[in-house]
Amino acid sequence: MAAGYDADLIRRFYDDHGEREWERLDDNPRARVIFHVHRWYLQQFIKPGQHVLDAGAGPGRFTIELAKLGATVTVGDISPRQLDLNRQKLEEAGLEPQVAQRVQLDIVDCSQFGDESFDAVVCYGSPLSYVQERAGDAIGELLRVTKRGGHLLLSVTSRLNVYLPVLIDWVRDEGIEATRRYLATGGPDDVDDSGHPMHCYTWSELKALLERHPAADIVAVSASNYMASISAIPSLEEIERDPAFWQAFLEWEVEICKEPGVLDVGSHIIAVVRRL
Repeated sequence: MAAGYDADLIRRFYDDHGEREWERLDDNPRARVIFHVHRWYLQQFIKPGQHVLDAGAGPGRFTIELAKLGATVTVGDISPRQLDLNRQKLEEAGLEPQVAQRVQLDIVDCSQFGDESFDAVVCYGSPLSYVQERAGDAIGELLRVTKRGGHLLLSVTSRLNVYLPVLIDWVRDEGIEATRRYLATGGPDDVDDSGHPMHCYTWSELKALLERHPAADIVAVSASNYMASISAIPSLEEIERDPAFWQAFLEWEVEICKEPGVLDVGSHIIAVVRRL
């Protein structure tokens, strides 16, 4: 069991992880669905001309999307290697002029930015899961640097994205008690072999955490995927070969993922919060 948030551990992990972080959201059709649902919320809440903080930006999958939407982006990440990759990917996409600056950033302390510095803040992926017991501090900081009336878009790793083959592997590798502890508490995730302990959330837990912040008004919530599960990848490959079917599937997935009954079952839980 991990002792708690270790910024140096996370920084080293993502420095070493390098290019694999760029590939993660395009590995297979399920990953592309997860990316699409995240991007859909950017398209709803980010407007041209806004100054947006991309916190935990990694190599730039969502930085590119923000730039395409006409935003000016300040890029923040805890990993110098990921910041270098972010610059490379934005240059390759021809979107580097949309980047205002890049800073090494630990989301539990955004003191390098003043209050209400950004029209919107994006914290996608799982930075809030990695900071574990400091998640409340991080949310407070991300809200603080968001202008009143602006939006914080975030996602966290879902605890209940558990399907039977993975459950069997966990029990075989870690034992019943470790698996029971993970399902009951969400971590630190001692059944995860990723190398970085993290806290995985249920929606009820994330909702309670957000509601502790008086400046946070929850305006949207979604699973990152529902029909697009690991076991569905062969079928998704077939669907993706038919452009009309694929487009319809993406539209259906976005709508289904909003339903209260499925919020916990995707790889991530997405939430949009308006800063009061």
